[in-house]
Amino acid sequence: MKLGRAALGLLLLAPLAVRAVEPISLGLALAGVLTGYISYPRLYCLFAECCSQKRSLSREALQKDLDSKLFGQHLAKKVILNAVSGFISNPKPKKPLTLSLHGWTGTGKNFVSKIIAENIYEGGLNSDYVHLFVATLHFPHISNITLYKDQLQSWIRGNVSACARSIFIFDEMDKMHAGLIDAIKPYLDYYDNLDGVSYQKAIFIFLSNAGAERITDVALDFWRNGKQREEIKLRDMEPALSVSAFNNKNKTGHVHKKMRNYNQK
Repeated sequence: MKLGRAALGLLLLAPLAVRAVEPISLGLALAGVLTGYISYPRLYCLFAECCSQKRSLSREALQKDLDSKLFGQHLAKKVILNAVSGFISNPKPKKPLTLSLHGWTGTGKNFVSKIIAENIYEGGLNSDYVHLFVATLHFPHISNITLYKDQLQSWIRGNVSACARSIFIFDEMDKMHAGLIDAIKPYLDYYDNLDGVSYQKAIFIFLSNAGAERITDVALDFWRNGKQREEIKLRDMEPALSVSAFNNKNKTGHVHKKMRNYNQK
């Protein structure tokens, strides 16, 4: 630890003073310094990531990142900017923030979640408070669904208990078993707490290919009618996306519905 090294460095620079101190006394003094460093939260957070020391989200900084790094996604930019900045600025949200991002592979879903994480935690996706799950990687075997459900709920509960502003990113939602989706549902609703834990400040981001074809169809219709892509409004996408998501074989549609409900509030 830097403080520990500093204390030892001072002792090495003063050999005569060290000789005058008994070994036991010196050991107690160093132990006191290091214990104070570990037990004092503010001092500890100068050298390690702390949930209480999370970066204050700047709406302007988030908008700058979205404008400079995300292209061809005017709808996503607007929804994400308003939803994330509004949620973070609310000291007492009534429910967790739920974002459901749909589109083909390569359209920027993972990149958007990276931008959001980096604007909330300095470590971004590498932060101890940002948790990424990939359906085919972390939940590959249908026969283990019961085990996966228990582990996932335990992981969410434990991490939100440690840091209320935890971020959970679920990739490949269209490939996730319906049973696992059901395991997540209780944490997304209007509950003050579940078993003594409040999830109201947590953030859940769902990434899915479901609805990608319908999104493309809407964009093509605008192009055929001589309209610009930027003229597409959220209301133009909602019906097509909702139908496609609800018809998805793994029933990921309720996640999209929750995002739609949030945007309407």
